[in-house]
Amino acid sequence: MALIDATLDLIFEKGIDAVRLDDIISEVGVTTGSLYWHFRDRDDLIRQALAEHLRRSIEATVEGINTALDTATGRDDYLAQLTPFLANPFDPEHVDARWRRFELLVSTRRDPELRELMRDLQVRGQRAFVDVLTKAQQRGMFRDDLDPVAVATAINALSLGSNIVGVLGDDGPTPAAWFGLMGFFVASMFPDQPKQS
Repeated sequence: MALIDATLDLIFEKGIDAVRLDDIISEVGVTTGSLYWHFRDRDDLIRQALAEHLRRSIEATVEGINTALDTATGRDDYLAQLTPFLANPFDPEHVDARWRRFELLVSTRRDPELRELMRDLQVRGQRAFVDVLTKAQQRGMFRDDLDPVAVATAINALSLGSNIVGVLGDDGPTPAAWFGLMGFFVASMFPDQPKQS
């Protein structure tokens, strides 16, 4: 994991073009042979590092949403606990993370191996999110008439696409308008009268 972490640090600090195997080896304190035991080449290391970053991000989001579902005392509490997981196009850290994901998705067009890795991660993340939404339906915290697969896909697309807010600048929505709409969107997925679990 140290090789992956060092590679991610370098990618996020200076960009993919700055990744040099000698720098990574020196930073982690391993031999060249050790690096090549785990990764075929520089591109494989970068691919695996970026995929690991996305895996961690998906896992943290699904875990957070699942924890909110398990600990919420009701609809309002659940909504409040979901807030940190809503797309925040005004937080530079969130925006950077989504741009990195977007760039990673775009780079899959030129890299069949990365495309396969990304597809696998996206599918696993989608399935985990669908499982959470299905559990929410069973607990009466999510409308029965909504398809969890469609909702998971829409939320994923909305999150990734929310970077358009930064591109629009002053012509985009205010934070209050954006979060009001997101709150409406999320609240509309709850049944009128949530069942007690």
